[in-house]
Amino acid sequence: MRNIFIIFGVSGFWHGANWTFIIWGLLNAIYFLPLLLTKRNRANLEVVAQGKHLPSILEIMQMGRTFFLAVLAWIFFRSDNVSMAFDYLSRIFSSSLFTVPDFKDKHMAFITILLIGFFIAVEWIGRENQFGIEHILKKRAKFIRWSFFTFIIFLIGICMKTEETPFIYFQF
Repeated sequence: MRNIFIIFGVSGFWHGANWTFIIWGLLNAIYFLPLLLTKRNRANLEVVAQGKHLPSILEIMQMGRTFFLAVLAWIFFRSDNVSMAFDYLSRIFSSSLFTVPDFKDKHMAFITILLIGFFIAVEWIGRENQFGIEHILKKRAKFIRWSFFTFIIFLIGICMKTEETPFIYFQF
């Protein structure tokens, strides 16, 4: 256990000399700890729902839990300081969590939700391969593959922010 905390703590410190990165690393160590203590850290090496078209309710809950915990840790990674991360978390888990968001641009929100659903479907269908799209398109004609890739680049382009966002590792 000590080694796990050291490894993840050092991993956080490697990303930057800021407490937010240390917390990010230690949160990942805490997430890993139950698997280590129950000796199940090598139990889930296979693809989720391998050989099945749809996951079970338990698998959906496990994927949701993993996603939630990873996103929670990434709040610390992306915050400028610890108080900003806790402020962000307090706003997430406020009473506004149970209100319907008011989207300023409903059209763009709808397109974004469709794109997220599309990419989740692509990754789910191709989850047994290194790249999800590879599985779907590998037996298609070259013209269809390149048209599809061009279409995806176009979709990403119309949803992309236009202001400059610095590459995350420039801050290290």
